[in-house]
Amino acid sequence: MTTVFVTDGQSRSALAVVRSLGRHGVRVVCGDSTRFATAFTSKHVDECTLYPDPNTRPAAFVGTLVDYLRDNDVDVLLPVGHESTRLVNRSRELLAEHTNVPVAGREEFDRFVRKDFVMSQAEKLDIPHPRTVFPESVDEACELVETLSFPVVVKLPSEAGSKGLQYVEEPAAFRETFLEVYRGGEMPIVQERIPSNGQGMGAAFLRWDGEIKARFAYRRLREFPPSGGPSTLRESIHDERLFEAGETLLDDVDWQGVAMVEFKNDPRTDTPKLLEVNPRFWGSLHLPYRCGVEFPWLLTQCALGEDPEPVTTYPTGVRCRFLLPGDVLNLLSRHDRAAVREFFPIREEGTYFDILDRSDPLPTLGRLAAIARYSVDYDMWRYAIVR
Repeated sequence: MTTVFVTDGQSRSALAVVRSLGRHGVRVVCGDSTRFATAFTSKHVDECTLYPDPNTRPAAFVGTLVDYLRDNDVDVLLPVGHESTRLVNRSRELLAEHTNVPVAGREEFDRFVRKDFVMSQAEKLDIPHPRTVFPESVDEACELVETLSFPVVVKLPSEAGSKGLQYVEEPAAFRETFLEVYRGGEMPIVQERIPSNGQGMGAAFLRWDGEIKARFAYRRLREFPPSGGPSTLRESIHDERLFEAGETLLDDVDWQGVAMVEFKNDPRTDTPKLLEVNPRFWGSLHLPYRCGVEFPWLLTQCALGEDPEPVTTYPTGVRCRFLLPGDVLNLLSRHDRAAVREFFPIREEGTYFDILDRSDPLPTLGRLAAIARYSVDYDMWRYAIVR
């Protein structure tokens, strides 16, 4: 029987991974730094293990993984969270002495996670993207921003998601905001902000040995926070513009593994514009799983030297909801009747959930236990609940 080690059991995406693998008869070992990991309660997890927090003890995390893989028979290691995936990419050769590690490697991961690299590639490959400048000093930033239209976004190039990001509505506030993001560290990039009514979109891929083995597109319907964050409701779509742009980007760097390419539709031109790349499993992984595009299982097959048939077709209009606590928090944060109308009914035909699943019910209780355990600790709330 194939055994796969899955990291970051508290995350929604890890739960999607173990469900995908489990229903194909894979023996799943799931790890995390907290005993309250949601995926630990899944019927598809055969063994749970604790390791040091990769965010605060990276060397100990890698060392514990090496020790476990050396002492146990594991066929494939699948990292899930951002920091875990970064560390596994950086230690791929060491870990690969004990198991199959289907990641691209340190250089490729570190480049793709940088927003400045992705924007430079978009410019080189003629992929639509927000106008972006790359200042080398604060004074140069204040000069270059005059070539952009406000509002603008100030971003730290190497931070994942919305970390290290600030919006600037007027030129008068730019220098102060830029300095706040910079803080004497990494030089931010600056780009024009796509209007807030533009819809977030994503295209996910599994590329292996130069071939697209799976692809999937979706649009974001709700997020938390509403100004921009993890999607709490999303819908499967088919958009060749997203596939073409994503595949062009991945082909150019000869990417190996899974990646999700994020876009935002510019309503002024009805053009999806590239924002960033997540070179790892992503938070909305349950949606393709519900649509029959099982990235974790396909990646496992590739890692084992098999050649699965590409999966490029799937039903559109399927929705998946991050109810606990994501969509509840979206509702509470908006304070308007429209939010209430959108929230109900909770269960609709063609809508699934990231965590709730009648065939695998215990993770719902596990998530509720995490909410109760960490509700008074903001840092742990962000880590253990909102992911």
